[in-house]
Amino acid sequence: SEKFKLVIQDYTDTIQIGDFVDIFGTAQPNDTITLEISNSDGGIINSGTEESDYLGNWKFEQSIKIPYNTIVGKYSITISDDNDNIIRNLLINSDKTITITPSNLKFNKGEIMKFSGTSLPNKIIEISIKEPTGNEIFSEDILANESGFVEFEYQTEQTSIKGTYTIILTQEKNKELIFVGLEQQPVIPLLLELDKVNYKTDDNIKIIFSGKALDVIKLRIIDPQNNRVGEIIPITLQSNNRGIYEIDLKGYASGVYSVVVSKGSDQDTKIFTVGLQTGAGTIKINATKSTYLAGDSLVLLGDATKNSIMIISLMDPDGKIIRDKNTFSDNDGRISDNSFKIPKDAKQGTWKIMVRSGASSDSTEFEVLSTTEEGMIISIIEGLEIDSETKTITINVTGAQQNVRVEIITSDGEVVDVFTSLASAQGNISLPWSIPSNIEPGTYTIDVTDAFNNIQITFEIL
Repeated sequence: SEKFKLVIQDYTDTIQIGDFVDIFGTAQPNDTITLEISNSDGGIINSGTEESDYLGNWKFEQSIKIPYNTIVGKYSITISDDNDNIIRNLLINSDKTITITPSNLKFNKGEIMKFSGTSLPNKIIEISIKEPTGNEIFSEDILANESGFVEFEYQTEQTSIKGTYTIILTQEKNKELIFVGLEQQPVIPLLLELDKVNYKTDDNIKIIFSGKALDVIKLRIIDPQNNRVGEIIPITLQSNNRGIYEIDLKGYASGVYSVVVSKGSDQDTKIFTVGLQTGAGTIKINATKSTYLAGDSLVLLGDATKNSIMIISLMDPDGKIIRDKNTFSDNDGRISDNSFKIPKDAKQGTWKIMVRSGASSDSTEFEVLSTTEEGMIISIIEGLEIDSETKTITINVTGAQQNVRVEIITSDGEVVDVFTSLASAQGNISLPWSIPSNIEPGTYTIDVTDAFNNIQITFEIL
């Protein structure tokens, strides 16, 4: 017979994340038993030792909990003494609709954060990554395959901010939060997320919280007149640092509301709307710049019928919608959004932002310049007309390295002007140049040299 008998309470070879596992069995009397739970790569996620009694019975004193940050997959339980061991296979699973986990909980600057897991098959999942300051640094919509498998990654830089990064995953009405640390273990922040932004008056609003396990947090709703709706609601977070709460919106007047969660001096706020309709008036939308680099953030400003729900769409040069977002205009009809980013692998060309509400719509176009690793790229943006005789242009350089020298040269080889600048950590330079009033019309060359490369571009002065 086996020297050991491994027993898992209510035994099954599949365990849910967060479950407790009781392990006990028999061995030689007064023997030292060693336990290890390891993943498919041999990494140990839990271990311990226990002594068998004079009859050979043994049991680990405390139940072993499968941590919530455990990566879903195949594991093994190994029980051994000095001479023998037995192994039992274990599949750690999750009952969440979205089960995506990081390759590590802690990353170093310059490392790639990798994530993989499962979600609803053949459906889009929205990914947003926020740095410790709360700024969104990455967003992407990807399609889960026919089995629901999803994987994505984010490249950190040496200039990336140290601290806890929040990954927000949204698929239909399902939302999950993941936390990883850069140069430190992640610290779970007090946050709230909503399942959507715009609600009907007969909807329920679903609020997802994160924070310290078992903390009691306070929830309150603020109405369009800045008054509290009802009483402050105490909510106890679960042992997995999460919480979910639903509110029936029946009886809520139409308007823009705030939901606020707090614990001591920590606080987070989100905005949502109830009962707003699509607008019938004119929409005007503008991006704050005419040229962007791949990876840049967009700031959108505009006007529309007040308190109207609308959709913002980002479209690439081929007309493909890269991202949609539901939003609304405020009590004064203003539109303001800074949540869109140009993808890092963006195709160079003319991009478009479109805003629509019912039959009303407006769009604005802008240029996107690629920041490929193949070398530098120069672009020229027409600037201000200072007076009737003086105009400016802006010389943008991307992909530059270290010290950069910029020369403006005539068709005869005469140097008209010279600039030197240190490229930013992202390899960017932006130089305004006032065109001299006495300069001759003709073709001119901008010559750019960095530590490794040289590139030129020509332009006309009329």
